[in-house]
Amino acid sequence: MNLPRYQIFVSSTFKDLIEERRAVLDAILKLNQFPAGMEIFPAVNDTAWEHIEKVIKDSDYYVLIIGGKYGSIDEVSGLSYTEKEYDFAVSNNIPVLAFTHSDEDSIPSGKVEKTDEIREKLKTFKQKVGSKHHWNYWKSLDELKGNVISSLSQSFVMNPQQGWVKAGGIEKTELLESYVELQKKYDKLLEENLLLSENSLLNNATFSFGNEMVPLILNSDSDVEIKISWIELFQHLGEYLIYSQVERFIGMRINRLIESKYGEKNHVSEESIVLVRNQLLALKLIEFVDNGETRFAWTLSPKGRDLYLANVAQKPIPEKIDS
Repeated sequence: MNLPRYQIFVSSTFKDLIEERRAVLDAILKLNQFPAGMEIFPAVNDTAWEHIEKVIKDSDYYVLIIGGKYGSIDEVSGLSYTEKEYDFAVSNNIPVLAFTHSDEDSIPSGKVEKTDEIREKLKTFKQKVGSKHHWNYWKSLDELKGNVISSLSQSFVMNPQQGWVKAGGIEKTELLESYVELQKKYDKLLEENLLLSENSLLNNATFSFGNEMVPLILNSDSDVEIKISWIELFQHLGEYLIYSQVERFIGMRINRLIESKYGEKNHVSEESIVLVRNQLLALKLIEFVDNGETRFAWTLSPKGRDLYLANVAQKPIPEKIDS
């Protein structure tokens, strides 16, 4: 008998819980299920919130992660987008699994709310969740990951949902059929884009690239002279842009590159991130997607993917000729 496979929506604030979200997504994949979260969805024609509603409604389970942040607030409702996602899941009877940090005092100061007003909103939100659902507590990434695997496994048995199963070797679900149609459209657009890209902008001397240095500016008084070339920066980011990433995540990756080269923790300025984004867009190496709520997502364009892979792919080793 084919067991159902489930779509699981992961909801949380984003900037402060990047590593935690990655751990939860990995846990879901280890269970051979489908994770769903806004950082892995492309842009759509509908408004961002309408898209979120559709994804949550199509999900079988809803995983909520709460750290020390309440998150970006919707001006209309006065609620954070995370709380709005939670309320929508509850209103649609989606089973909720809630996870919160077990030691709030150990959360770094940069990952907690600064004002009493927002801290009170977070407290009220947690009380609302706790009144309806059992809290699962975590402190480390490994503990969070293990608790997610354990809780979901138990839910699959105690509270099974519809999910989807293979029928006659063909996965006949509305989600899969939509994916197939989108894949066809993507393939067609990819082919058209490659045809339009024959005259590469990389050969246009009006755009800086290659071994030219990136004029990065730091948000600090450091006297370190940052020397990173465009091609080095592009190759570093390309590893993460194979899949789409929000713009705030890009800044973190640039900071880590600087730290690995100079041994100092520095933070690149927002102006520098905008400069990098616009330069790579002008070179048609990335595609820029606006998912709403300031979640700017970057991904490699077909041209950017070809360039990145050409530099990292294994080259054949010349055969040794005996003299």
